[in-house]
Amino acid sequence: MADKVIKYMSQEWIDQLNEEFEQLSINDSIRMENARIKWAKVEGREEGQKELIQTLQRMSTKERNEFLKKPFDEIQDTLKTKSQ
Repeated sequence: MADKVIKYMSQEWIDQLNEEFEQLSINDSIRMENARIKWAKVEGREEGQKELIQTLQRMSTKERNEFLKKPFDEIQDTLKTKSQ
């Protein structure tokens, strides 16, 4: 009888460890995906800043002043169309 109790407890313990390991693995995957998303945002932001600088450098002072008075969304749309 003691053997069966020990075997059952051992299997229960192994199952619990497996569940905890699975959860840790899932959590690690989530952390890695979040880090990848943050990195992509930073990369995109840096690329957007470079693109904005290049666009502004090609403009005259008057064009630059008019461009920068536009709403943010309109500036983004303009940059997207110029890069295509």
